[in-house]
Parts: sequence; structure tokens; C-alpha cells
Amino acid sequence: MHLFDRPSSPQSRLASLNITRRQALAGGLLLASAPLLAGCFGGGGSSGTVYGQPSGDTPKQYKDRQRVVMWSPFTAHNAEILQANIDAFNESQDAIFCEVQIFEGYDKVESKLAASLQAKQVPDLSVMSDIVWNRFYLNDALEPLSGYFDDSFGTDSFHEQFLKEGTLKDKIWWVPFGRSTPLFYYNRDIFAEVGLPDRSPKTYSEYREWGKALAGYSRNGTKVAMRGYTGNDDWYFQGSSWAFGGGYSDGLDMRFTSEGTIKALEFDRAFIHDDKSGYLSADPGGDFIAGATASITESTGALTGIAASAEFEFGCGFLPKEDGTGVPTGGGGLSILGYASDDRKKAAWEVLKFLSSGDAAIEWTLGTGYMPTTKAALESDKVKAKASENPNYQVAIDQLEIAQGPDVVRKFVPEAVPEMKGAIQAVYSGNADAEKTLKTVQANLEPALEKVRAKYDAKVGA
Repeated sequence: MHLFDRPSSPQSRLASLNITRRQALAGGLLLASAPLLAGCFGGGGSSGTVYGQPSGDTPKQYKDRQRVVMWSPFTAHNAEILQANIDAFNESQDAIFCEVQIFEGYDKVESKLAASLQAKQVPDLSVMSDIVWNRFYLNDALEPLSGYFDDSFGTDSFHEQFLKEGTLKDKIWWVPFGRSTPLFYYNRDIFAEVGLPDRSPKTYSEYREWGKALAGYSRNGTKVAMRGYTGNDDWYFQGSSWAFGGGYSDGLDMRFTSEGTIKALEFDRAFIHDDKSGYLSADPGGDFIAGATASITESTGALTGIAASAEFEFGCGFLPKEDGTGVPTGGGGLSILGYASDDRKKAAWEVLKFLSSGDAAIEWTLGTGYMPTTKAALESDKVKAKASENPNYQVAIDQLEIAQGPDVVRKFVPEAVPEMKGAIQAVYSGNADAEKTLKTVQANLEPALEKVRAKYDAKVGA
């Protein structure tokens, strides 16, 4: 979900800092491809079973230290920022060496983790998306973190909203790292030229009218659309479904066929096919930077990259409302694998604590554009100065007040996201009927939901 987490030149990117080719391709020792987590393994770290650690590169000067393997979805610029912080950790003490192994995107991390559990060879620490960690929790693969906090690093270090999202059954399983919300990005020059206000639209209805006002506009010989849609991530539609009064589910009760969810998808269909204001894009962020679109809905985590690449002034604002608000939180967090040995878990906690504290947390926010998730970072002079210098950085912080975590079905039913990706692609690209498409989604997901119901009821509850 993050545009600039994608490497444009793997060789040049991996050559920077200490990111090695082995780190980026470490997953090759596991299954070439693995199904999404489907409960095909059991037990859990609490059983006392210890799995092996993935192989990798340990520089000579760190050979005598406890090794921690961390799996990460971040590539390109964000990988460089993370590696700089890990390098700082490795130099800050003489007992632990952390090696980051990179997979391109959250989906790749998820499939490799599922494969690693089958292969009985797991990392110690992993970045997981806000939906994926729930599935590994459901399958007893994660270490409860509540007992690791102490006076030097307590639970009150984190923003309450984000820490709550990583808590189940009164235990913390996942702490925030690289959290985001979508923002509305707009080209201020284009908006000014066609007479649109210098702000984000207040409602989706207003946004549709703005799209019509842009019709026929060209810039530098190129016809400009209002928005390029992605078909590779349903995160944005999860938010708009709420804005129209719908959603994916209420608990495990599915709501894909609710009036609000249908209205949200019908809005997108009409915006694209009736109004010709949008289109399904292979690279919405790239199109926005190139000036082919006047606006995009994109992650907070893309803010720094867009600012570095765009040759025009752009603004950021809250997502539109309609019948209500619809702002989803997203991004990643850190979990420790339950099947690591106790020594590996303790060392992994030290890495987690370092990344979430002091200068490391601040530099991660400033370097990537992800939201500050700790109170220290949020209140730091550097972050405040950045937000004052560029108000776009303050928008996501302010918008968090109306944001919420994903619906239960999106988190705990692995088939839900690919099913919805297929649905929005059918509507965005093929002008499929929104209501019929969503009825098919709900029918297709019934068996998948029933497969997780018993575990969900036992381990999560109402």
C-alpha cells in the first residue's frame, strides 16, 4: 500500500548502506510460493517448541553476538531508513547483531512466514501488516509482548489508538511500526487552473462534481483525469465503504451486500465509467507525479517520496466524508515469533525497543513520512518542526482522530482481501455491476468465514 516501498533499481538500491542481495532474496531458501495462512500448522510458541533461524550474513565483527533475524517488507528508500536505524542499533551495544532480510511488500512477508512455519525455520522479529498479524495470532505463532515492557519502556510509550489495535485478550501481540492512514493528495496547480478550491473535497459527492469540472482539461498536451485507482489494494475501498455507511463486516457478520457498501462501489463505478473522471491505473502514484491525474488517495507512507519526486506544489487533506467518516488505519507493526528460542526472543525485544524509542523512532517518521506512533516521537521538536515547515505532515496526525482499524473479516479471513481485489478490479476495469459483484463476494467468502469461526470465537470472542 506504499508507493515508494517499491525498488526502481534493485542493484543500486541494495548497494546502499548495508542492504545486501542475500537480505533481499533471503526468502529463496523457503518455498518459492506459499498459500496464505490457513491454519495448517499448530502448537505455538507457548508449547515450548523451538524452530531454527533462517541463514544469512553475519559480518565478522559481529560473529560472537546473539543474532536476530528481522523480516521486513520495506524496499527502496524506506529500506534505507530502516537499515540506518538497524546499523545504529548494532553499533549501540556489543551483545546483539540484527540482520534485516527484505521481502517486497506485506503479502510477500505473509507468504514467507507461512512457509517458514511449515519449514520450521522462523525469523525472530517481523514487520507484519495491520491485518496479517491477526492471522498468525489466531494460529498461535506469536509471542505475547505484554511481559517485556518495564519502567524504561512501558506501554504508555505508544499512541493509545495504535497500541489498542495490537491488543487481543488483554495482551499485546503487535506494536506499531510504520503506521499510516490514506490521505487525499491533490495537484495545487491543476486545481487552481480549473477553479477548484485549495483543499480536499468535503464529501464524495463534492469530489464527483469536481471531477466533472475537470472534464476536458489538458496540461502539457496530456489529458488529465481526476483520479487513478489502484486494483492492487482494497484498503482504500475499506475506508470509502464506511463513509457511505457500509463496511466489510460487523464482527463476523458480513456486510458486503449492505446498502452502504454497494453505494460506495457504485460511486467508484460511476466516477470511472459514467463520468470518465477516473481509471484503473497500473501506477496511480506515478501518474500523479507525472501530472496525468489531479489527485490520488495514497498512504501517509508515500508522503516523503512524493515530495521528493513531484515537480509541482501539492496539498494533502482529510479523506472525503459522505454519510459518515471513512478513514482506515493501515501500515505495519512488529511482532516476535513464538517459535524462536528464549534468547532470540529477548534479543528481538531489544531491537524492537530500540526501533520504537528515541532518535530511531523520530528518524523513521521524518525519513519515511509514516505517522509517529510513540508519544516521544509525536512530541519531539524535530517532528513538530517538520509539520510546521510542511503542513502536509500534520494532516495524518490530525486525521487519526477519526480513523479506525479494519473490519474483522478483513483481518481474520485471509480470502477476504484477494476476493475484494478481484471485485474492485472487475468494477474499475470492466464496469461490472456493483451490487451483483458484492453479492458474489459475500457468497464466495461464506465457506472461508466458517473455517475460522471456531478459532475466532475461542481466541478473540465478541
